[in-house]
Amino acid sequence: MQRAWLDHEVAQCGYCQSGQIMSALALLNDQTSINDHAIDLAMAGNLCRCATYTRIREAIKDVSESVGVWQP
Repeated sequence: MQRAWLDHEVAQCGYCQSGQIMSALALLNDQTSINDHAIDLAMAGNLCRCATYTRIREAIKDVSESVGVWQP
């Protein structure tokens, strides 16, 4: 997940990064299939002051595709 965060240049100020990454990993650990809606629900409790939500979603999507749980 950290590699995907760097690849998608998610981090800006870094204020929310630990919570964002922990929530993303919890989503991957708890779900057998993931789509955009599942990502939005899982990440809804995390606020990003820099508004990198699109990058966050893309990073999570990349990781979920690599582990085989992405369902478009």
